Amino acid sequence: METYDESVDADSIHSSERDSWDNELDDDGSYSVSSADKSSTDGNNDVDEVGGDFKVRFDTIIAEEIRCMEFATVSEAYDFYYRYGKYNGFAVRKSDSRVTGSGDNKVIKMKQFVCNKHGVREKRHLVRTDRKLEHRRLTRTKCGARLRVNYKAEKDRYVVTAFEETHNHELTPARFVHLHPVYRKISETDKAQVDGLQKRGIRTCHIMGYMVAQKGGYAGVGFTKKDLYNYFDKKMRAVIKDGDVAASLNYLNMKSSTDPMLYAEYAVDNINGRMNTLFWADGISRTDYFCFGDVLAFDTTYSKNKYNYPLVIFSGCNHHSQTVIFGAALVSNETTETYKWVLRCFLECMEGKQPKAVVTDGDGAMREAIKQIFPDANHRLCAWHLNKNAGENVKNGNNFLDDFSKAMYSNFTIDEFEEYWSHMIKENGVQGHPWVVKTYENRSLWATAYLRDNFFGRIRTTSQCEAVNAIIKSYVRKKGCMFEFMNNFDQALRDYRNNELVADFKSSSTDPVLSTQLPVIESHAGKIYTAAVFKEVRHEILKGGELIVRDKSEVGGTKIYILTRFCKDDYERSVVYDGSTFKCSCKRFESRGIPCSHIFYVMKEEHVDRIPDNLVLSRWTKDAKIQYLNISNCNDNVDSNTIVEARFGSYCTVLTDFCREASKKDGVYAQIMEDLMQLKIKYCSNDDAAVGTQKSAVGDPVMGTQQTSEQAPEPNVDMYSVSISDSVSQIAEKKKRKASCNGQKSVQNKSLYDPTRYRGANVMTTTQVEVPTTSISMNQQMFPMQSMMPMVHPMMQQMHMQPMYPMYGMQPGMQSGMQTGLLQQVIRSSKNN
Repeated sequence: METYDESVDADSIHSSERDSWDNELDDDGSYSVSSADKSSTDGNNDVDEVGGDFKVRFDTIIAEEIRCMEFATVSEAYDFYYRYGKYNGFAVRKSDSRVTGSGDNKVIKMKQFVCNKHGVREKRHLVRTDRKLEHRRLTRTKCGARLRVNYKAEKDRYVVTAFEETHNHELTPARFVHLHPVYRKISETDKAQVDGLQKRGIRTCHIMGYMVAQKGGYAGVGFTKKDLYNYFDKKMRAVIKDGDVAASLNYLNMKSSTDPMLYAEYAVDNINGRMNTLFWADGISRTDYFCFGDVLAFDTTYSKNKYNYPLVIFSGCNHHSQTVIFGAALVSNETTETYKWVLRCFLECMEGKQPKAVVTDGDGAMREAIKQIFPDANHRLCAWHLNKNAGENVKNGNNFLDDFSKAMYSNFTIDEFEEYWSHMIKENGVQGHPWVVKTYENRSLWATAYLRDNFFGRIRTTSQCEAVNAIIKSYVRKKGCMFEFMNNFDQALRDYRNNELVADFKSSSTDPVLSTQLPVIESHAGKIYTAAVFKEVRHEILKGGELIVRDKSEVGGTKIYILTRFCKDDYERSVVYDGSTFKCSCKRFESRGIPCSHIFYVMKEEHVDRIPDNLVLSRWTKDAKIQYLNISNCNDNVDSNTIVEARFGSYCTVLTDFCREASKKDGVYAQIMEDLMQLKIKYCSNDDAAVGTQKSAVGDPVMGTQQTSEQAPEPNVDMYSVSISDSVSQIAEKKKRKASCNGQKSVQNKSLYDPTRYRGANVMTTTQVEVPTTSISMNQQMFPMQSMMPMVHPMMQQMHMQPMYPMYGMQPGMQSGMQTGLLQQVIRSSKNN
């Protein structure tokens, strides 16, 4: 039975198989074909025989020699014709075949290989009226060049029965041959190389340039730039075949196996079931917030994902004055309600710990959300955005920008600021300018004179967020999917965290060179502060050299120093010292967290040789994180769960590294397991619940549908929680139950919201990712949102779910209480062996 299969092309052959063909060419340009005996079929010995193989030279072989050839397999025959075509300048493909038998007894009796220009395009493809894409250019010319082999049972080999070497078209010049699709491929070694480069954020065009340079030109690469783009695109489509959101949630679940403190939560559109907003923070980010979350920078940037969802970044400043990321969110719109939802998620993720200060870019919806969710936080507008807006709005006044910057940054008192502002607007002629008037009304949100009593650390702008966004852009390709974006975001986080590691090493392994006139105090500062903060402290010590005492008085054991600066009689600061505490009128310690030059001068006058403990802010010290994790008595601002979670994350990090290394060692398994069990018996009181997962039923967002705050409907606060472990039928049942209760709840909702305001709005559904976190007390009437998942920790509530990664020997669904018994069985078995 003959079957015609002209659609089968050489491209369908696995690239690794073609790699082997290309690599089998001998150094002299010849190619070896296996032989059953030492002579050809007709006794012709014109072909050289080496070691039982025919050695074929494509530059000298003639048609008669080819017609006398035979091959062990069909693949070997195609291999020969593939190389013959590549050498002579035409592409080949597989054509007709005749097969007998079936299953294991299947035998190919005949196989034909033809020039790629063989035949013509079917007419039905040319006359289609429903075509959406333009016709591809014609390539077939009814070329008759071919090679046919038939199976000879008596020899158990395939012999050439037909060979036509004449073409009805011009052959491809040598410089174009590598562009034929059949001769283009990405080898396995090249795949490994380009995959590694892409994971490091290298753009596809730059990867192609690197490969071209490595292979000595485009012809030597073996594939085109389009092939490389298609390869990466095909890989990504395979990853997100079940949906972009499903892949992203699975990625978070995978991370949770090594990061039990990972927290993620998302909102779903109740009408179309698509993801609306996603918030996530890993364990290191949460630990960083517990240590350095006193000041929070909150900014929205426009990431290059295919849904046009803005990226919200929560960042801060660590003890090295470096940027740290506390969390991130992808939001569908920029309304107040959406920002409130994100901030509530952030607050729940961080165990209810509110920041003392927040810096934003001044967006109205964001500012309103912060007022409602962080009512006690001091709000500061980003100085960089204010400067930018000033340049765009105020054109008159030659020195207005410089004068305005001085008004923002100078350490004026309130009276000094008001006097300076009046003089500045008159000098620049902007007294009635609308932007200037409106900005002045909000001066308590940006002028240092009104903010110097509040701690902001080094954060006066949202530049930390913008710097993160700039780094992410270098990793993310335009219109990339959500899964790809989250991977690249994690890569950016790793880069930032490596910077902290380098700074930790520098601070702990080196000592500063003492260069001030107060070496004892300077030495003490070098021992307690990190290298970056020490530079600022030393600068303050040096500035003390230009100070002069104008007046000194003492009242009841309290000394008051009035200081002025050399050659600046109008400069005056006062320092109060009661024998143990220093307090300066410049408020630098209150706003920045380090002693000012005035305090250092008074320390010199009072012969104080070390910085008092009450002037050392622990967040700037070398042991900032260690001191935090060693806290035993919690204060009013940090509850016990926060401390426990921070310690938990540190333990997990150490044990993950330990387990990875210990698993590589032979002969120590039983001893290590016994030691771990002893630690568990000593420190742990009960077992923990296992974490489970199921495929997500949440749909992907619609591409390119970002809504502005004016266009987007505000989400209804009446939400229901859905766990990933719920089946689709359970989710539907919850929706029905919720609908039946809407009539009863509507009366209560009227007291909080006007129902006509949300008529026709897309209702958002709060949904939890199956990743561990803890629960906190929230206002359930205003925002009935449950915690994501219980952490694997004795203090947290347990949920009976299937293990996400079942232990070896345990089937999914078995009770978690069996884990200890199974573990002990493995230990006993190891001991017996």
